[in-house]
Amino acid sequence: MAAQLYKTHTGQLFHAGSIVIINVGLPARGKTHGSRSLIRYMNWLGVKSESFHMGQYRRRLYGADISPDYFDLGNETMAHARIKAEDTCIHDIIEYLTAGGGQLAIYDASNLRAARRREIYDRFEAHKIRPLFIEYICENDSIIEENIRKVKISSPDYVTMDPDSAVCDFKARIANMLPYYESIDDNSQSYIKLYNVGEHFVVNNIRGYLQSRVVFYMMNLHISDRTIYLARSGESSNEGSYKADAPLSEAGNLYAHHLHDAIQRRIKERHAHALAKSGVDMSSRTLKVWTSTHIKSSQTAEYFAQDDNVSVRRRMLLKGLNPGVCENLSLSEVKEKFPSEYHSYLRDPYHHRYSLAESYHDVSVRLEPVILELEREHDDILIIAPESALRCIYAYFAPQGLPDSLIPTLAFPRSIFVELTPTAYGCSERRIGIAPPSEP
Repeated sequence: MAAQLYKTHTGQLFHAGSIVIINVGLPARGKTHGSRSLIRYMNWLGVKSESFHMGQYRRRLYGADISPDYFDLGNETMAHARIKAEDTCIHDIIEYLTAGGGQLAIYDASNLRAARRREIYDRFEAHKIRPLFIEYICENDSIIEENIRKVKISSPDYVTMDPDSAVCDFKARIANMLPYYESIDDNSQSYIKLYNVGEHFVVNNIRGYLQSRVVFYMMNLHISDRTIYLARSGESSNEGSYKADAPLSEAGNLYAHHLHDAIQRRIKERHAHALAKSGVDMSSRTLKVWTSTHIKSSQTAEYFAQDDNVSVRRRMLLKGLNPGVCENLSLSEVKEKFPSEYHSYLRDPYHHRYSLAESYHDVSVRLEPVILELEREHDDILIIAPESALRCIYAYFAPQGLPDSLIPTLAFPRSIFVELTPTAYGCSERRIGIAPPSEP
């Protein structure tokens, strides 16, 4: 897992226990988006976590082309098939939390009936796993429609179906389930209710550290489209020195100009695509530029400060890694001057801290408020910062499985910027060149 903030020998936070989050709610209410985002954050904190999606178990057992009767909870002939898929998923969650080293799991399913929820609750409690329900309630039809068209019709269930037919089929699926939906009203249980994807919350009977962290994170979450751009600060006139905090060199100024033009070109492309595809005019959308307090970072952003619909903000937390006694030293010079420190670094480059320096782990801890603010933001964000800070931010959005040891090696050359687009099923990435287009 990438960029864990806290890590123990067993992989578990010994004082926190194991919890299972049981999702509740009709389809297209944001359950899967919320689940995947929460799993990313908890893994980043160092809590070994995994989401178990009911749809994957259904497709694995019965294929994608299943009878609509499966989604009619009143159809008793399909009850056995539904229970079999659910029980298989629940069994895997229990194995993961009791024998697989996991500490938090999400049961990502609709779980509409109160009686069935109680059965599932008691089953987890019997294994000393604390259940926490998260109910996703949406009373805004436009949010539901947008979620269906943006996310659901691209699911594996609809790969062979045209978009309009897929929308109709999915709405029929919701209609089949709606009569059996019973909202949570048992105040003896721990639960969170999210209304309209974060407009307001109801929180009940939250217990312990992990459940509190879940509540804290969910209150920062939304499903609005936004794009995050990562770009390295321009070259300074004293590039190797952290303490000098030198201004941009001539090459750095040219880079700042090209970066500005490349980002604005890309934004116009995205706006034009959105207008052609969905008729949405995004030309008045705000771009927020966050820079570190290094002089070279704030100077790299100066061209953006002159644009309409752009705000620029300097942030101390985005400063680069402090190299301490190794300032201005190459790795070979560090090896020669501090051989024992060098070998300690090779053993654990993410956590190792040179004398008077920061480790990459320290930088990640420092960046946690920035990560949470990124999750809260509805506007597009451009982060201009030293490469070390960008590595830790990128690691948060990277797929699970990126080893800590690789984070210090991630490259952000000044020839490109990175475009990240968080989605319900992960985070898409593009690397886009900064060089100006060739003259015709």
